[in-house]
This record gives sequence, structure tokens and C-alpha cells, in this order.
Amino acid sequence: MPMADSVHSSRLLPQLGTLLRVTGASPRRWMTLTVIASVVLAGLDMVGVAAMVPLMQLATTDGQPQGAFLEWLVGLIGTSELSVLLPLVAGLVAATFIVKSAGSLAFRWWMLGRTTKISALASAELMNRYVLSPYAAHRQRRLSELYRNINDSTNQASSVLLALVTLCSDVLVLVAITIVLAFSSPILVTVFTIALFGFLVFGVQRVLRARQLRIGEEIADAGLQAWQSLMPGLEGFRETRLTSSGELFVGGFREARLRGARASREMAFLSDIPRYLLEVIFIFAILGIAGLLFLLGQPEMVIPILGLFAAASMRALPTMTRVSANIATMRTGQAGLRIMTSSLDELAQGGRHEERPRDSRPYSGDIELERVSFQYADAERPVLEDLSLTIAENSTVAFTGGSGAGKSTILDLVLGLLEPTQGAISCGGRLIDDDLAAWHAGLGVVPQEVFLTSDSIAANIAFGERADLIDRDRVREVARLAQLDAVLADLPEGLETKVGDRGVRLSGGQRQRVGLARALYRRPHVLVLDEATSALDNATEHEIAQTLRGLQGTMTIIIVAHRLSTVRASDRLFFLREGRVAAEGTFDEVRDQDAEFARLVELGALD
Repeated sequence: MPMADSVHSSRLLPQLGTLLRVTGASPRRWMTLTVIASVVLAGLDMVGVAAMVPLMQLATTDGQPQGAFLEWLVGLIGTSELSVLLPLVAGLVAATFIVKSAGSLAFRWWMLGRTTKISALASAELMNRYVLSPYAAHRQRRLSELYRNINDSTNQASSVLLALVTLCSDVLVLVAITIVLAFSSPILVTVFTIALFGFLVFGVQRVLRARQLRIGEEIADAGLQAWQSLMPGLEGFRETRLTSSGELFVGGFREARLRGARASREMAFLSDIPRYLLEVIFIFAILGIAGLLFLLGQPEMVIPILGLFAAASMRALPTMTRVSANIATMRTGQAGLRIMTSSLDELAQGGRHEERPRDSRPYSGDIELERVSFQYADAERPVLEDLSLTIAENSTVAFTGGSGAGKSTILDLVLGLLEPTQGAISCGGRLIDDDLAAWHAGLGVVPQEVFLTSDSIAANIAFGERADLIDRDRVREVARLAQLDAVLADLPEGLETKVGDRGVRLSGGQRQRVGLARALYRRPHVLVLDEATSALDNATEHEIAQTLRGLQGTMTIIIVAHRLSTVRASDRLFFLREGRVAAEGTFDEVRDQDAEFARLVELGALD
């Protein structure tokens, strides 16, 4: 894929820095602690491997201590007996490796804890930025892409971080082992060993680099395709069943998972190649070292040097295997890291909604739209043009008009979800954009499609409030106002009845009544109803209309509806046409002013 070519290792550290910063971790402190721990563990490795030299000397000579370390040890314990020295040195070697292994496990536990926590925090921060991003930007996004970014991409990003830290630690171990070999064996043997294994590791990685980067992109794309098939297949279950299209979505999901499986298999296979090559090269290295020692005229050093080499290889081979595997992980995970950091950067550049009011004063007064125009970013012309109107406090107003007249856009503007391209919206002389959180605190909204969670009816009425803070008396009161009494009476668990995902266990009318109860629960000073009674039967609509009439005069009520019975009782009606107010006044006044509205009244509908 072409995207893989744009991923460069030079971007890796800045991207990881972004990952650490957004989770509150200091990149400098993180790297300092990692380097210190890695140096200590590498030092223990070096001591353990170096201690193999005197052990091999004792095991292969006539028992006479040779070398500075053994001479120092003999002076310390006061004897040169092989029966004392051999177990003592062997014990020192074993103790060093035990301490090193325990330290490595502790370091691994700490590192896994940090990286998994960073993954969780990064995922939460990405969700936080999506949730608080501008509504207009959210409308342009695909939910499948958001799910992929929040889940899959953050997991890939944390795997890159873990692989990098492990890689740094393992490289230090290899450096320590190389130092021991350099001081304990002929220089030619050391050069031969480094050249052989270095050429293998870096040569193979050079060959595999481009393919591993492309595999990472393939895994990311397959994850997105899987989400795109999974969501409509399950969330649109009813439509899927009625259109017999289940196999279409299952097939798309299956193909996506198989694409991901093939890419994962190739990634694992490429990661394993260096390990098997290292095992083969190890055998050739032993033969090569033995041949070099004979050529150098040092046959007596064959067994000690090969013993040291075997001990060093016992540590080096698994380490080099991990180095190769971690390089592969970093490359395949770069796609997810890039997606996550670019999403964070993009969201940081946009606006950020504040959920806490900056001012304790509630909004009150008339709502004024002053010369408001609005045009969507991808539209050729404005939806609303130079619109000015006043909604008097505690009045009931209705917006109506044909499709595309601008009704929903006006609501989104009044709700503060969209910002006017030109003009201003205020309440009581105070711009709503000055403190949107305070403005929203006084709103109660019943949308055309009420969103319900799989929780209880009570929790859905008190949506957004912690379970221990729910006002049960208020819930019962608004349930009665929303004509939910009869529904609750038929449910064994009443308000505690679970409604299922998106309220699937309730009818459309019942869901809208829960939505109305939710809006009233907030004790709003502005109640907004967007086709809130469209799914209700005539009897229930009449009861809801009576409820609304009982609320008239106590709060500002804004209605968008097509049913005549819903808008007829409004104090003021605005009839919209092509983004402008074509007529306004009482229901009867608008009918007299506008021929199109009069015709719709005669037809008995407003659509």
C-alpha cells in the first residue's frame, strides 16, 4: 500500500513522545528510568558471562588458578584447592544469573504495567477528544473509523512502545556480552563473531523492512473493514433481517478478518525467520571459532573459548531473536501509532467543548437570532440566509416547512451544536457561545430518534447522571408527565426494567416518551421537541399535548413538527422556505399569510 511508504522511522520517536505526553507521562523521565534499569540488568549480564571465564579455566586446566580474578579470590579465601574454588565460582555465576533473572522479571512487570496503562489512557484520551470535538466535525466522521482508532490503533501504538523499550534493553545486553568477549578472547574471534551475527541481524531486517511496514498498514485497513461490516450487521439487525442481507455483512466481516489473519500470519512468519537463521549461524560460528583458534596456534584455548562462547550465546541468541521480533513489532505497529497520533493532532487543532459552565448564572430571557446565516462546509450554498427572529421567554413557538427548509439546522444552531457562519444567537442579551455548558444545562431536548442505552428506564431518564445521584422522586414525576404510567404498570420491574440496546424492547412511541421524560428531568428553562410526537398514537399524542399545554408559560418551548395538532397550539409559528422565514404569527395568521401553508393545512399535513 502506498501509505506504507510514507511511514519513516524518523517519525517514530516524535509519535511516541505524543503518545506519552497525552497520557500524562514524561518522555524524558520514562526514558531515564528505562535506560537506568536496562544498564543495571546489562551489567549483571556482563558479570555473569564474564564469570564463566574463570569457571571454564578451573574446569579445563590442571586445577591451578590462572588469571587476575582467580588469584584475587585465592588471596581472599586463603586456599587454592580446586574442590573449594570450583563450587564457589559456580555459585557466584549461578547467583549472578538468579539476581539478573529476578531483576529482569521485575523490570518486565513494571514495563508491562506502564505500557498497558498508557494504552488504556491513550484510548480514553482519544475517546475524550472525539466526544468533546465540534458537532460539525463529528458529523463528517465514520463511527467504524472511530472505533478502529480508539481500540485497535491504540493497542498497536502501545505495542510499538513496549517493543522499543525491550529493544533498547536487549541491545544493551548484547553490548555487554560483546565487551566480555572482547576482553576474554582473541580480538579476531570477537571481530568474527560480531561481523557474522551483526550482518545476519541487520541484513535480514533491512530486507524485511518494507514488507513489515506494508503488513502494518494491511492490518489497520483490515480492522477498519471489519468494523464497517460488523456495525451495520448488528446495530441494524432489524433492517438486516428484513432485507435478508445478513450474509452480505457477515461475508464482509469474514473477508476482513481473513485479510487480517493472512497479514498476521505473514508478520509472525517474517518475525521467525531471523531466529532460525541465528540457530544455523550459531553452529557455523562454533566451527569458525574453533578453526580460527587452531589457525592462531592456540588449540589449548579451544575448549575455554568455546565454553565462554556457548555461555554468551545462551544469553545472546534469545536476545538477538527478541531484537528481531521487536523490530518487526515496531514496524507493523507504526501504522496504528501513526493513525492514533495523527488523530490526536487533528483533534487538538479543532475546538474543544467544555462540559462545565464557566459562569454560575443560568441563561434566561428572550432567544434572539440576529442576521444568522449558515452553510455546511461541503455545501454549495447556505442553508440559512440572513435569518432574524425572536423567541420570547416562556412562549411556545413552532418551526415548520418542507424538507430542506432549514428546520433542523435552526434547531442545531439554537442548541449550540453548530456555530453560525454569520450572525449571532443570544439569550437575554448573552451570547450562547460564551458559555455553551451553561446554555446546555438549561436545555431539555427530545430528538426525533431518542438514543437509549441498554440500562434501566430510570437510568435512561436520568441519562448522563451517576446511578447513586439519580433523583428517584423526580424520575417518577417526569415519567408521569410523559405518560409513561401505563407502560410502567405493565412491566414487572417498572422503572428498573432493562430496555435493551438502543431501547429495542420498547416501541417507538414508548422510546419517545422516555425521551420526553429525560428532557423534563433536567428541569429545563428551554424545552426543544424535534418531531417528538411523530411516533405516538393519536390518544397518546393528545395526552402529551395536554402535558405540554400544562407546561406553557413556565418555560420556553420550541417545537419542530409536521402534525397540525402539535403546532396549532403554539403562541407563534414560523413557516420556513429555502432557509428564510416565509411567514410568522399564530397558526391562523400564517395560514392567512402564506398560500403554500394554507394548502398544506387543507391537505392535513405539513410535509
